[in-house]
Amino acid sequence: MIKKRTQYNMWDMVAESLEDLSRVKDVTTSMRQLDELKYPAPKEYTARDIRHIREKLHVSQAVFAHLLNTKLTTVQKWERGVNTPAGPASRLLQIFESKIKKQRS
Repeated sequence: MIKKRTQYNMWDMVAESLEDLSRVKDVTTSMRQLDELKYPAPKEYTARDIRHIREKLHVSQAVFAHLLNTKLTTVQKWERGVNTPAGPASRLLQIFESKIKKQRS
């Protein structure tokens, strides 16, 4: 029962993030305006950080790869420290991490 509840929360978190993105009306924001919004640059994640986020979401590496729209082998390499996530994957990890912190509060 707990796993189902956690998985439901994880999918809610993804859906909520997508809803937040859909509320963006004007996509012509300039770099200066973006800086004014104080939207932080994607953080660099270590292998330990990535594994921690995945474990807090209570998902397998395969499910995590699906959520990040990447391959299972990519997630495995991230968690071993062979490679590190870039750009969009880092941003998604940042969103997941912020949602996990909000759930703790």
